[in-house]
Parts: sequence; C-alpha cells; structure tokens
Amino acid sequence: MKTGEKKNGIRYRGVRDGPILLILFMVVVMVTVSGNYLRFLDSQLFEERKGHIIEFTDKAAQIVDSVITYSWQQVYACEHMAKIDRIETKEDMMGSIASAKNFIDESSSLVLAFDGDGNYYCSDGQSGVWQQSELLAEGAQSKQQLVATVPHRDDIVYFLCIKRLDEPIRFQDGSSEITHLAVAVDLGAVQEKITVKGFGDNCYTYLINGDGMWLFKYTFANGFIEEDNVMASVENCEIIHGGSMETFMSEVEQDGHAALEFKYTEENGREQKWFVANAGVTEENWHVLLFVPTAVLGADSDILLEHTLRFFALVSIVFLVMIVIIIIVIMIGRADKQLVRQKEEANQLLKNAAEQARSASQAKSDFLSHMSHDIRTPINGIMGMTDIAMKNIGNDDKIQDCLNKISGSSQHLLGLINDVLDMSRIESGKTRVNHESFDIRTCIDNCISIIGGQLATRDLEMVRDLGKFQHPFLIGDELHLRQIFINILGNSVKFTPDGGRISFRALEKEWTDEKVLYRFELADTGIGMKEEFLPHLFEAFSQEDDGTRTTYKGTGLGMAITKEFVEMMDGTIEVESKLNIGTRFSIEIWFDIDQNARAKESQVDFQVDLVGMKVLLVEDIELNMEIAQCMLEDEGAEVTPAVNGQEAVDAFSGNPPDTFDMIIMDIMMPVMDGITAAKTIRAMDRPDAKKIPIIAMTANAYEEDIQKTHDAGMNAHLSKPIDIDLMLKTLTMFYSANQEEENL
Repeated sequence: MKTGEKKNGIRYRGVRDGPILLILFMVVVMVTVSGNYLRFLDSQLFEERKGHIIEFTDKAAQIVDSVITYSWQQVYACEHMAKIDRIETKEDMMGSIASAKNFIDESSSLVLAFDGDGNYYCSDGQSGVWQQSELLAEGAQSKQQLVATVPHRDDIVYFLCIKRLDEPIRFQDGSSEITHLAVAVDLGAVQEKITVKGFGDNCYTYLINGDGMWLFKYTFANGFIEEDNVMASVENCEIIHGGSMETFMSEVEQDGHAALEFKYTEENGREQKWFVANAGVTEENWHVLLFVPTAVLGADSDILLEHTLRFFALVSIVFLVMIVIIIIVIMIGRADKQLVRQKEEANQLLKNAAEQARSASQAKSDFLSHMSHDIRTPINGIMGMTDIAMKNIGNDDKIQDCLNKISGSSQHLLGLINDVLDMSRIESGKTRVNHESFDIRTCIDNCISIIGGQLATRDLEMVRDLGKFQHPFLIGDELHLRQIFINILGNSVKFTPDGGRISFRALEKEWTDEKVLYRFELADTGIGMKEEFLPHLFEAFSQEDDGTRTTYKGTGLGMAITKEFVEMMDGTIEVESKLNIGTRFSIEIWFDIDQNARAKESQVDFQVDLVGMKVLLVEDIELNMEIAQCMLEDEGAEVTPAVNGQEAVDAFSGNPPDTFDMIIMDIMMPVMDGITAAKTIRAMDRPDAKKIPIIAMTANAYEEDIQKTHDAGMNAHLSKPIDIDLMLKTLTMFYSANQEEENL
C-alpha cells in the first residue's frame, strides 16, 4: 500500500471512529454521572425519610414521658390525701383510694394500695394478692414504674407508678399495714396519643425496655413482630441505609436518636423494606421503636425515584441512538440557551419575591423602630421619677407628684404591651367571641367613666347622646365591645386638642323578636387624618407619618384590633375623617336579646370591708407577695403567706377547719402549681375545703386560662397587673357572702 493511501485510510478511520468514540465517551460520562446522582438522590431521600420518622418517634416518646411525669404527680397527690385522711380500717383505705381516684383524668385508670403481706386494694372496690411480690420487698427501690396487668383486670395492660410510703399506714385492728401506693394508667386509653397514624394501617409502635423486650405494642390486624424481644428479631436483618445494626443498637442503649432502613423476611418468606426509628424515654431506661414500610414512608419519593430512573434510561438510549455529533452539539446548545433563559426568569422571580418581602416587612420594621422609642419613653419616666422620689424622701408633695407620673407611665406601658399581645392572639386565631348576658347601658357607662378619668386634666367636652333603649339586656361579648369603645374614645382624647369635643351616640336602629341592631357613632373634633391614609387605618402597625409621633405615641395596632373585634361579632365599622376638622366612627352590630333578663331598678353602693378576714396568700414571687400582702393588711385583713402550692395545701390541711376565710392563689409556681393545689384542697374530706373561696391572682389572663381556673374549682380570676379596686371589690363580695351565711 502506498504511503498516501495509508494516510487516507488512517484519516478515514479517524473520521469514522471519532463520533463513535465521542458517543462512547458521552455514554460513560452519562452512566457515571447518573450513578453518582442516583446514589446521592437515594441518600438524600433516606435522610429526608429518616428525619420524618425520627420526628414522629420523638413525639411519641415525649408523650410517654408526659404520661410518666403526670402519673407520678398523681401518686404524690394520692399520698398526700392518704396522710390527711384518718385511715384505721381496710374500709377506710378503700374509701380513701376511691376518693383519690377523682384526681385521675383517665376514667379507666386505677389507684392501688399494697400492704406488707402482698395484698392489694383497688379504687374500683376490688382487692387481691399481688403476684409480683419482689416489687414490694424491703430491699426494692422506693419508686418503681413498670408495664403490667392487675390480677382482677388481666384484660387491660397498665402503666404503673409504685411508691413506698415514708410511713406505713397501720390498721387499728393490727391486721396489717399499707406500705405502698400506686397509680395504674390504662395504656389502651392513651394508645391513641402515643400511636402514630400518619401512615395508615402500616405503622407499628413498640415500647421496649433496655433489654429489647416489648412492654407495650400497637399493631394492626395483620401484625408484624410478635416475638417478645423486638431487637433480637431484627438484629440479623440486612441493612440498606443508616449504618450497621450494631451502631443502631448502641445508640438505642445510649438513649440516642437513630433510624435505619433494613430488609425484613416475614414468616411466609416475603421480603420487605422497612424503616425503624428509636427515641429514648427520659424517665426510664425505655425506648419507643417505630416501624414503617419504606413503600409507605416514601411512596411519593419512590415515584420520584422511578421517574428519575426512567428519565436517565431514556436519555441514555437517546445518546446511544445519536450518531451525528452535530445533533449532540445542537441539543447541547439549545439546552444551554434554555438554561440561560430559565436562569434569567428565576432571577427575575427572585427579585420580585425579594421586593415583595421588603414591602411586606416595611410596616413591621417601622413598628419595631417606633416601639423601641415608645416603650423606652415610659420606662425612662418610671425610672426617672423613682430616682427623684428617692432623693426627696420627706417631701410628700414631691413624692406624690412622682408617684402620679409613675402611675401614668405604667398605664401607658401596659397599654402598649396589651395592644401587641391582643394582635398576636388575633393573628394566631386564639381570640374567641363570648356569648354572655350584659346590660348595654352599664357597658357604655363604664366606658365613659374610664374615659372620664382621662379627661380630668384636659379641657375637653364629653357629649353623650343615648336613645331610649327598648332592649338593653343583650347576649354578646361585652369585654370586646368595651375594648372597641375605649380604643376609639382613647384615640379621641389623645388626638383632640384642649377646647374640643368628643361625642358618643348610641341607638337601636331596628329589631326582631330575638335580635336587635345597635348603631354606635363616636366622633371628635380632633386633628383628623389625611384622605390618602384612611384606606390604611385598619392595617396592623399602620400609623400616619406626619411628624407628630413624638406627641402622639402608640403601637399602630389599636384600630386593627378594633376592626378585628367588630368583624368577629359580625358587625361593620366605617370611618370619616378630615384633616384638622375631626373624625367619626360608625359601628353597627346585631345582638341577641336576653329574654330572661330582669332590669334592676337601683344599684346598691359597694363598700369595701375586709377587717378581720383571714387570708391564705399563695405567691412565689417575693415582690408580688409584698405588694398583695401590703394591700390586704391596709384593709384590715390577716395574711398567712405561702410560697408555693404545696405549702398552701399543707397550711390549709394543717390548721383546724374555718381557720381561713379566703385563699388567694397564684397559678405558675414551683413544687406544686396553683391548679393542682386548688384541686387538692377541693378534694379534702372536710366541710370548709368545699366552700372556702379560692381566688386566682395570676398573669395568665386569657380566656383559656380563666377556664382552667374555673375547672379547678376556683371561684374568681384576677389578672395581673392587679386592679386594686377590682380585687378589693371581689374579695369583699365573697367575704360578705360568707359572713351572711354564717349569721343565718
């Protein structure tokens, strides 16, 4: 062969083999990249599923912890009741634990007492011999918890908290003595709380001890792991993701959070992929294991993975079919252009989103800036006037002036905080409309009286124009209606210069046999608002920026709260305003007519008289205790202090009946909270425990907090900061009623 022909042949093979080699190279790259990506995707999917199942498992473990903690609290309460009851016979013991059963929230739970002979007495009236005598032995731990059955109720699995009594209770006949008390919680009754049902009927929950033996399990009809040792049944399974079974078991023993994916072979020989997650129970060396099939936990992810595999397979086939390198280049070019276009579109979307976010947060940023100034202003006034008063000890006039200014600054600061809290509750959906009987005339009079106090130092005329009310007794939300009026009237006082006028007009517009439509018009001759600001008046954090903020301070939430309250009561609110002329609000609300109310012809003046009243004052904050004690003693009351609920219970039970006329109880306290203390006192077997007034005095001031104190047996609820007049009026009402009852 000639040299030229050889060169042509080599050149021809190069032209012929070049595209093939390029295609092979691309295939290799594609396979490598695809493999790495699929492994990465598979790993990410595992981590995502792992996070989900660990989160569910943690929640189940937290619920088990809460059940254990609450069960021990119930044991302590039962022990306390047993100490104060006179138990001389077995019948007394049965009655005592039956009474203690009232503290157990779950109706199927039990209270048990054990004597030194291994016998048990149950709150349901049954008794018998306790088989697990080693739990009651002299050398056994004083506090134990376990999962077991009660002999006469062997169809129910219970969680038991058993405590050895500090001093045994001996029967008068000398037959035996009670050495232990226990609370048994029906696990079946709480299984809905600790069972994860987010995965249909394929999720299995096991509560195991440190040896891997299950204490409680929740499975469905088809079952899952039936062996006693759950860990032993899976320790030899093939691990797919998450490390090794040894590592998982080690983390279980150390109370760590762990999860892995494994293959489990069922009795019929069928293999299935499963996820298992562990969460430790902090109150005991127990663990919650959650098993979920991979197909259920990651159903959507599996679809994504399947589509991804199909996509890569299709792309690989396309690459194999391609012969002409130009087509590949063109496709790559087009893909690049599309990518650039998508990137530009994505960047534009990001810019738009950023602009919207900046616009949405501007009002709150302005609000925080204003609040920083507005909150510091009254605080500075309080601190400054306090310093001045301390330097003028002995100068009564100067100190009185400082105290008046401190009081004004405190009320202003409280108003700022209340606005923020009210708006937060409205946005979270926690504010509810009450439906209670009230007198619209009293409501309006109270509001005008409150505003009248603000007019004492102002030259403003208050005009009241009230129509003849045919239906003054209504069913509705007086509290929120009063706040609507005070918010608007308060703004009128703030924004109306001296010499101006504020008017309040109310009338019945129309009515039916069951409902009445009231119209309220509140107007002033104040500084008014610009026309362009009116559409933003009811927006949260909105304030007209006209350079007057240093004179008129506020949160910018009052009108937003007012509108929310009006709309919650299915009412309407309209506003008209002109700059430097004044503002008028018009509100219309339908109310139910109280068909059972009877108008009162006269009201009796209320006189405060607490002389000789014996008060058990329960408060853990030393400063709050000092303030309340000083107020009460100034009115002639005799105060016995207690710093927590347990001290209050001990003080009440340790004194003869009728030692105290009143109990004033804080709620959030260490050792024992006020709710538990109130329930404990109400359950005591003595006449005064049922009738003594218990008044809640707490910073927990929302509707759900008031309901909790009522459910605990408390008679009234006073919110902090304390309104002195309201406190004295409330105490006098209950004290006077008790004295009248004793004189009958």
